[in-house]
Amino acid sequence: MDLIAAVVWHWWIALLLVIGAVPLVIATIVGYFTKVVAPRYGPRQQRDLNAQSTEENS
Repeated sequence: MDLIAAVVWHWWIALLLVIGAVPLVIATIVGYFTKVVAPRYGPRQQRDLNAQSTEENS
């Protein structure tokens, strides 16, 4: 009887860990893009202004 209860609790603990891990992974990916990738390219408005100025200079 104890073995059956252990299997049931095993699945519930796994479910709780997955529910906690998925948002953590998503937050890590979003944080990486916000802090590392986005500053490399600058804000969209600034990129558009830079593109327009290079077109006018051509």
